[in-house]
Amino acid sequence: MKIIKLRYLILLFAGYLLVSCGGKKSPEEEAANLYSSDKTKIGIEISDDVLGIKFNPPLDWDLTPSSLSKKIENRNNPSDGFIYEPVYVFFDKANGSILSCGKVSSTDTTVATSSHINFYKGLLSTKYKNSNLSMHSFVHSRIAFTVIKFDKENLTGNKLFFQNSSGQIIQLEYSFRKDSEETVTPAIKASIGSIKLLN
Repeated sequence: MKIIKLRYLILLFAGYLLVSCGGKKSPEEEAANLYSSDKTKIGIEISDDVLGIKFNPPLDWDLTPSSLSKKIENRNNPSDGFIYEPVYVFFDKANGSILSCGKVSSTDTTVATSSHINFYKGLLSTKYKNSNLSMHSFVHSRIAFTVIKFDKENLTGNKLFFQNSSGQIIQLEYSFRKDSEETVTPAIKASIGSIKLLN
C-alpha cells in the first residue's frame, strides 16, 4: 500500500513539474517571436557602409527624404545624453507607419564607448517606464539586439538598437498606430530579421 502511495505521489509531483514548467518559453523561443525570415514581407535591401549594416524595410514602405532632425535623449543634463541622427526614413502610406534608421552618439565624453549602449538602454527605460514599456534582448545574425516597445497615446514605438562592428550604436525605430499593429507586425518582424553587419 505504501509503495502505491509513493508511486502516486511521485507521478503527481512529476505531472505538476511538467505543467508548471511547460508554459515558460526559453529565451530562444521568445527571441524567435521578435523577428522572422519571411522575405515576402520585406522591400529592397539597403546597404550602408557608414552605418556598417544592411537591412530591408517592410514591403511597400517608401523611402522618403530624411527631414527628421537630430533627436536628443537625456535625463536632465545636456552633457549626459545621446543624439539620434536618422539617415533613412521609410513611410507606409496605407497606415501611416514609419521606420527611421540612424546612428546614436553620446554627448558624454567621460563614458567609455563600450558602456554607451548600457547607458542608452537605461536612459530609454527611465524615459518610457510609464508608457507600457517592455524590453527584450536577443541575438540574431551575430548581433546582440535590444528592443524597447512602448505606447504613447494611440501610437506604438519599437526602438531596436545594437552596436555595429565599430562599436557605434545603430537604431531602427518602427512606429505605428495601435489599430494597425496586427497588419504591420509581420512586416516589422521580417525587417528585423533582415538586419546584418557588413563586416
